[in-house]
Amino acid sequence: MTAIMSTPTVAIVGAGISGIATADVLQRCGFRVRLFERAERVGGVWARAYPGIRLQNTAAQYHLSSFPWPFEPDEHPTGEQILRYLDAAVVAKRLDVRLDTQVVSVVRDGAGWQVTTRHAGHESVDRFDHVVLSIGQYTEGKHRPELPGEATFGGRVVTEREVKDLSIFEGQRVAVVGFGKSALDMACLAVGRARSVTHVFRTARWTLPRTVFGLHFTHLLFNRFGSVMMPSWAHPTAAERALHRVAPIVRGFWSGLERLVETLAARQGAGHGPAGAARMATVKPAHGLVPDLRSAAALAPDSYYGHVGSGAIEPVRAEVEGFTTTGLVTSAGLIEADLVVLSVGSCSPSFPFLAPELRQVLEAEADGVQLYRHLVHPAVPGLGFAGYNHGFMHVPAAEVGALWLAALWRGELELPPTAEMVKAIDHVTAWKRQHIHFEPSRSCAINTRFQQYLDILLQDLGVSPYRKPNPVAEVLVRYGAADYAGVVDEYLTGPRTTRRPQPVMT
Repeated sequence: MTAIMSTPTVAIVGAGISGIATADVLQRCGFRVRLFERAERVGGVWARAYPGIRLQNTAAQYHLSSFPWPFEPDEHPTGEQILRYLDAAVVAKRLDVRLDTQVVSVVRDGAGWQVTTRHAGHESVDRFDHVVLSIGQYTEGKHRPELPGEATFGGRVVTEREVKDLSIFEGQRVAVVGFGKSALDMACLAVGRARSVTHVFRTARWTLPRTVFGLHFTHLLFNRFGSVMMPSWAHPTAAERALHRVAPIVRGFWSGLERLVETLAARQGAGHGPAGAARMATVKPAHGLVPDLRSAAALAPDSYYGHVGSGAIEPVRAEVEGFTTTGLVTSAGLIEADLVVLSVGSCSPSFPFLAPELRQVLEAEADGVQLYRHLVHPAVPGLGFAGYNHGFMHVPAAEVGALWLAALWRGELELPPTAEMVKAIDHVTAWKRQHIHFEPSRSCAINTRFQQYLDILLQDLGVSPYRKPNPVAEVLVRYGAADYAGVVDEYLTGPRTTRRPQPVMT
């Protein structure tokens, strides 16, 4: 009598773009997938975003590889366009998404997991073979420091997550604290609405220009010529490793790029006399570019440096110390304000539905959960992670990561010994802490090292990482999500052998 094999099941916690991309790939690989989303709609951080937000990346890099945009979006899509796209993807891919459903607990159940959820006041318990956590490194709480004197402040203090209508800036003296993407957006969105705008930050950060001499920046950094020059904790080929041992070549490339970015910013803010030059000097970083190429690296809003040069945005480099009744106390003095926007980053990912011993393992570090291949933890078998390989090619990374998990859970990929995985995790952690400035999600990102990361995972799976039609295009033409459209089918139609990840740490 032939045994009937049941279809393996997967629960995905979170229905942002990472969860949706993961569900699509796992479903195509033969798993029965259900997504649980606590909000009333899909979208993750995009469903909670402030008005006026746009994707830093381009539409060509930000879609499911097997599902192009079904309408014509902006080059940098708006938050509304992204939500419309995700709604269409859920329908087209026939994904089982349970909205307005809170995951209460995820508990080991033999070789699988027992997932308890709550919807409309009623709890349900289901068993799954595997669980993927895709709650998002930006979807959770915003960092909200408690500052002395805030209770006596006569104005209002918010994070950018609380800005739901731009009329909040009307007629106000606005102080924006922070130097990430959302802080720069807040400062620019306040100009023309607020009575005054002051941008307060402890450290000026490098930002990327949208265009370089009329060419979109992704044409420079999203091709292999640009990405291979990126210093990384791991390089996929011997030739790339050899290149990075010739330090003057790599340093020269990034030194030249720093001068170019600095020149472009200065040009945008020029023409406003000595006072404008002084303001521009305030926002000039005092450190190199590469350490700022992290998950929170910002694409400069087109108007930011122009507003700084003209004085529409007054930059203040200072430590924030607290409040008085009339404004913000800083190491540079008092800043009179009616509205203070604290845009100082997100909190480290947390997993309140897991058992305390698992939370202790996953939440122990200030810069986020440390994972092997940015996908699994050696101490928690059967549990996968999606979106913790966040980078400049985020959706393909989520998809290839999901394919890697599918291969593992189908028994076609064999994990190395625990000690080897721990060694790899420690290597990546140490490299990031030495070379990338701190952020609460530093460990959860591959950022500009997307090409190295994708190449290594595809090599693990026995799929070619080279997705362009010829060598010239491979080197010079920028990559997009569509380049990875055939990866899942190539894997599924390839030889069925049990593979082991190559001994490259990522």
